[in-house]
Amino acid sequence: MRQISFILPSPYPLLNRSLRTHWSVRKRQQAAIRGTILEQIGGAAGLPHEPFQKAHVVIERHSVGTPDYDNLVGGGKQLIDCLTTPVMGKGGRQRNKRGLGIIVDDSPAHLIADYHAVKCRLCEQKTVVTITEIERD
Repeated sequence: MRQISFILPSPYPLLNRSLRTHWSVRKRQQAAIRGTILEQIGGAAGLPHEPFQKAHVVIERHSVGTPDYDNLVGGGKQLIDCLTTPVMGKGGRQRNKRGLGIIVDDSPAHLIADYHAVKCRLCEQKTVVTITEIERD
């Protein structure tokens, strides 16, 4: 069973904040998240050779406040999108260019995600992510 863990140095942006942000700023935020993930796992060498066909992702958002659950889950979209595999869409356009290829897709057939809000002090804020491959029978 393969497993990848990493810690982002800050809590990921919540949905309510992302909805009020210009699309170009969200893309820069996603690129920064992707870069931090790569840095935390040791670069391209830390990526799996084959994406996990099915994975259990646990995301712990450590922050001063405790967000409501739908805000917590919706805000995780940019992070989850960074974990998926880039694919060619219709017309030869690439979808999800920032995907790292750790998991095949974020559909329910390939992903089980658990989100946890952890209240902490200001100096302890972070995001902890653990991705565990689920082996198929």
